[in-house]
Amino acid sequence: MELEGGEKIRIRVSRSNGTVERSLDQLQLVMLLAVPAFLGLAVFGSYFLAKLALRPIDHITETAVSLGAGNLSRRITGIESRDEVGRLAGAFNGMLARLEDSFQREKQFTSDASHELRTPVSVIMAYAENLAAHAPDRETVEQASAILTESRRMHSIIAQLLALTRGYEGKYQLSLEEITLAEMVSDVLAELTEAAAAGGITLIEQVPPRIQLSADQSLMTQLLLNLVENGIKYGKAGGTVAVNALEQDGHILLTIQDDGIGIGEKELPHIFDRFYRADQARDRSGSGLGLSIVKWIVEVHGWTIQAASEPGRGARFTIQI
Repeated sequence: MELEGGEKIRIRVSRSNGTVERSLDQLQLVMLLAVPAFLGLAVFGSYFLAKLALRPIDHITETAVSLGAGNLSRRITGIESRDEVGRLAGAFNGMLARLEDSFQREKQFTSDASHELRTPVSVIMAYAENLAAHAPDRETVEQASAILTESRRMHSIIAQLLALTRGYEGKYQLSLEEITLAEMVSDVLAELTEAAAAGGITLIEQVPPRIQLSADQSLMTQLLLNLVENGIKYGKAGGTVAVNALEQDGHILLTIQDDGIGIGEKELPHIFDRFYRADQARDRSGSGLGLSIVKWIVEVHGWTIQAASEPGRGARFTIQI
């Protein structure tokens, strides 16, 4: 700036920036506090919304898992939306209804067929016995004996199917009584001694005489017969089938173990299925229903059963009572 006398002066203007710096500091503090809070709120909100959106899927998953236990009466409820999830739930319920109806019709057919087949098979057995007793020559005797053997096997399968079907339908009424386990095991092993000796199998009993349990005596006998017979059938010459029992943590652990051909890892999950036979054990001497009946007997009593095996090293069935 130049004055009248030609003199030049300079004017410098300034102001304190303390207010600006304080504002920036406050803004920085707000950002440091607000941004994490906002991110946390966003994450929580996203999780909550995702959980809310996926809740129907979880319900569908729970229902699907329950089917593994054979509970086909379950249905997906509480999903009223008409979006994709709602349509999926409706389709799933429709599939369950069709499956339940199909299984019910299968059970009814099995029950009806088993009931109707008993009479003609009994007639065949009677005629085969009569023919074998009065056959004019050896060839006829052998043929009649073959018919009698197969008809007896068929009769056994029909009886087991009928018992199994009635059991699954809930028509069997348990008749519980106090049983001394050692006495029952001794009776079962005595009944199977001849069959075991024919296969070169030694039967071993290790059941303390003090152990008692409440069970249906007829079903309990059938359970032991099936498991011990299974051990004899798939045992090896010179081998053993052992029945052990002990008390542990308020439960009775009953174990039937053999050292025979064993069960493969792939076959093990299916051994309780009806008519299932592992490839290495496939033959015509059994019905394929023994272990299915064992599982039903265990379940109807409210017990549990586990199977463990290695090929070539035998199988072990453990029942927790």
